[in-house]
Amino acid sequence: MNRWLAAVLALIAGALAAFAAAIAFTAVAGGFLWIYVFGDNPWPSWVDPALGAAMFAVALSAWAVVAWIMWRRLTARRRQAG
Repeated sequence: MNRWLAAVLALIAGALAAFAAAIAFTAVAGGFLWIYVFGDNPWPSWVDPALGAAMFAVALSAWAVVAWIMWRRLTARRRQAG
């Protein structure tokens, strides 16, 4: 497979996985904080920036891991043949 095409496919797959991971993480973390920590009381002001930073970290990590796995799988034949 062409290396550029493999790179584009890996980046797109990583982006889709990162989007799904960010949505899932935000929903689970927000639900956990609402049910078990803060409830219906007013939430502290630090929660929104902390959730945003954590969501960004989870999405970036998921993107990097999935893109790397896809890249390794798509270019495996070339390494074996060479």
